[in-house]
Amino acid sequence: MDIQFRRWWNEDTVAVVTGGNKGIGLEVCKQLGAAGLKVVVTARNADKGQRALDTLRNEGLQNVSFHQLDVTDEESCATLASWLSEEYGGIDILVNNAGVIGVVLDDVYMRENNIKLQDLMWKNMDRAEGFIVDYEIARACIDTNYYGAKHVTEAVLPLIRPSVHGARIVNVGSTAGQLNNLRCSKLQKELADLENVSEASIDKFLDMYLNDVKQQNWKDKCWPLKYTSYKVSKIALHTYTRLLARQLEERGDGNKVFVNCVHPGFTNTDMTANVGDISVKEGAENIVHVALLPSEVCPSGQFYDENKPALF
Repeated sequence: MDIQFRRWWNEDTVAVVTGGNKGIGLEVCKQLGAAGLKVVVTARNADKGQRALDTLRNEGLQNVSFHQLDVTDEESCATLASWLSEEYGGIDILVNNAGVIGVVLDDVYMRENNIKLQDLMWKNMDRAEGFIVDYEIARACIDTNYYGAKHVTEAVLPLIRPSVHGARIVNVGSTAGQLNNLRCSKLQKELADLENVSEASIDKFLDMYLNDVKQQNWKDKCWPLKYTSYKVSKIALHTYTRLLARQLEERGDGNKVFVNCVHPGFTNTDMTANVGDISVKEGAENIVHVALLPSEVCPSGQFYDENKPALF
């Protein structure tokens, strides 16, 4: 990785990456390790996580370790935090990368209309046909993409180490999480209002969506028509990013925590059915770029579209 800015970290800087066993997460671990940081790879499946660790070590990175983590399980998050405290004494960077797409394809619709998978997934983005929005899948998507990131953050926040450079929390977001994906201005304005938004209001927003899914009337409401659950979960994550940044902004010099979210780009991974227009390496670079920004140029509460600041 080509570091284009001042190196503020050292070999004792600890970065934790969720969902680090494959795709963008694995590449983020690789790039952070190559930059000289200590990297903790986490994954829900211990065997897959161990294989990812072996891959990284076979590529010459010895400053990496692995710990199992199910981001949807608060006890698992607490166990990770306890291990991090014992093993490293604290952490400096958290990358909340673990995520799921949360869609169920309607095979009957695809077959009857002779539609290819890639066309269904990435064309006609304002149409709901071809996808089944199921309550349990929607719940799991939100539990992973939003509550999972929140659980991990809350578990490790006490371990954030004081530093003149500031710590980093980077949430892997998406342009799918921008507020203009909601189909009514009322919800957009409510979530954009940082003076009044709260974790409780995010919960209310998500409960409202899940209730509409359960009642199967979500198409008649404000919700996005395509990748509905994924977009709703990322909108919640973006809102939490801004809220957490504001909650932590009162920390003085030496205790600063920069909280941002990043859309890595339309990356060629299994989540995009391998039709992304940038490589996994490039997608990971956009995340690592934000994670390693020097404190004098690092904002907090910012959304990055790839490596450029963008609107929420």
